[in-house]
Amino acid sequence: MIPRALNRKGGGIVVSTRTGRLRSIGAIGALAIGALLAVPLGAVAAPEAGDSVYIGPRQGYSGTGAFPIYLDTPVDPSAPGEPDLWAFCIEHDVTARTGLEGTIGEADEFLGDNLFLDPVVQGKVLWILAHSYPAVSLADLGTAAGAPGLDANDAFEATQYAIWRYTDLGFDATWPWETPNSEAVYHYLADGAEASGGLTPADLSITLSISGPSGPQEAGTLVGPFTVTTDRPSVRVTADPAFAITDAAGTPIDADAVVDGQELYLDLRDANTSGSATVTATAEGTTVGGRIVSVPTTPGGTPSEAAHSQTIALVAPAGAVSTASAAAEWVGDAVPPVIGTTLVDAADGDQTLPWNGGTATDTIAYQHLIPGVEYTVSGELMRKSDGSATGITASATFTPTVPDGTVQVSFTVPSGYAGQQLVAFETLTQAEIAEPVAVHHDLADAAQTVTVEAAPVVSAPAQHGGAKELAATGSPLAGPATAGLLLIALGLAAVTPAVVRRRPVRR
Repeated sequence: MIPRALNRKGGGIVVSTRTGRLRSIGAIGALAIGALLAVPLGAVAAPEAGDSVYIGPRQGYSGTGAFPIYLDTPVDPSAPGEPDLWAFCIEHDVTARTGLEGTIGEADEFLGDNLFLDPVVQGKVLWILAHSYPAVSLADLGTAAGAPGLDANDAFEATQYAIWRYTDLGFDATWPWETPNSEAVYHYLADGAEASGGLTPADLSITLSISGPSGPQEAGTLVGPFTVTTDRPSVRVTADPAFAITDAAGTPIDADAVVDGQELYLDLRDANTSGSATVTATAEGTTVGGRIVSVPTTPGGTPSEAAHSQTIALVAPAGAVSTASAAAEWVGDAVPPVIGTTLVDAADGDQTLPWNGGTATDTIAYQHLIPGVEYTVSGELMRKSDGSATGITASATFTPTVPDGTVQVSFTVPSGYAGQQLVAFETLTQAEIAEPVAVHHDLADAAQTVTVEAAPVVSAPAQHGGAKELAATGSPLAGPATAGLLLIALGLAAVTPAVVRRRPVRR
């Protein structure tokens, strides 16, 4: 076979068959990032094909390191923390990009055009991933390969060269190894893959899921079932909050040895309040081992055959565990709804209406309603004096989004109620329930009472002209008539003596 040229960032390399040995003709920079790279052993929420993952900066020697993979984009990409998974390149001649999200897919969704399209090559690559670091520990890999004191950089390099031997070269070759340990591990992996029949993604991954109850749940019962699905011999389950986990009969189960298809229940027989809980299943391994990640050329882009960045293959670190969760909610003993009202003049907000009528607004405060359920509040104004109905009504239909809140209705009060006090009686009904769920009928409640002002008093108009009543005999004269008579009398009294004095005396 004619040797193939592989372009590599930092300089080109030419490979030959093993008999010819390989010689480096380009400068290969090395970036040592520590003797050991930390590999997480924490639980990973079970990802699936189609999920997005974040690709961190490559770690290891320049050009031959591994990619840290994060199921969630780090809040601070410059300090992303420990990765959830790792990945290696399966497309040497395509530019790698990091610091963006890629999409998990199956091997048959590979967008490239190199030898990885061959299922046989895919099986060899998966064998390499399963038998190298970080799928096995550095100590175990070093012992198996005869590379004592093996560090992560050498393990990454050997693994990457072994993968390219199948995906881009097609034959064994001598590579520009950084150390003898890197070379030893490479031969261990390449020879082992060649001798093997290859692996499938199922050999590098697990199945793990859990489903929760589909119907409504109630406090005071066994809440469930939660059903575990897995290909592991057993998994561990936990509940948060930590309720006892039982079978359908209420008998506690061994939560550390739950098997495929087992149905679980939360023991809420002593509970009487509403609540929720999450049941989590945990198993060793990953659900996406051996899957690939298709990477766009720009952040947020969609990779395609015509335009994509370097495709990478996923592997879980040794000791990694995956989790799957399901949640359930339940209702407790019903707390009856409660309503209270505040009735005011819509015009100025006080509790006094004009004597000739107006609009009264009643604000109904409610508690303990069921969000999402339709309610109707209906009100009528009653006379405070005798409790009789006025026939003045108002209503509102609403669907609360939270248990506690307020709703308003408006009463139009016509004239005719001057001087009266009116009290709002409110009734709350729930859709599809005949009886009221809450009432507030209290004639003595000042908050739901308005007073209608008294009507103004109008004086009788003065009379002008027409017949005049004569003073009764013996009654005193009054007003102008009396004054006139007095003046006449005084005048006569003054004139009479003079007349008398001028009368001639008869002789």
